[in-house]
Amino acid sequence: MIDTFNGPIFLVLFIINFLGGAYYAYQALFTSEKFCDQYGIHHSAILPLRLAGSLIAALVLVSIYILFRENGPQGTWPIFVFGFLQSLIFTYFGYVTVNHSDAAKMDGVKYSAEAYIAPAGFTILNAILIYGLSDKLYS
Repeated sequence: MIDTFNGPIFLVLFIINFLGGAYYAYQALFTSEKFCDQYGIHHSAILPLRLAGSLIAALVLVSIYILFRENGPQGTWPIFVFGFLQSLIFTYFGYVTVNHSDAAKMDGVKYSAEAYIAPAGFTILNAILIYGLSDKLYS
């Protein structure tokens, strides 16, 4: 397993990446009301929240499969690129929403920098993984 990820560092980064995704997917799918309350979001947003959570949960499940498959991440570049692009796009829109949107100014809404700092971290993590595993991902 360690060899398929080019050593323990990239294996650990890969595990951190999908565990972080699992954390947010779990919140979105299974504790939706609490998640909405934490940020002052109306409960009518639970359906789109669960949609977002289901997309991340799918990525987490595929990541678990990659972790245990015989060839590890070999040939799985689309999954890594999807994770990179998703987190990059959300970094931008999270920043814009928190700092420049009318939604952030609504009564009771409690957005925080987490909305763009967490996805920025995932973007960096995915970029490191894509670079460090490129010999495996694109073969």
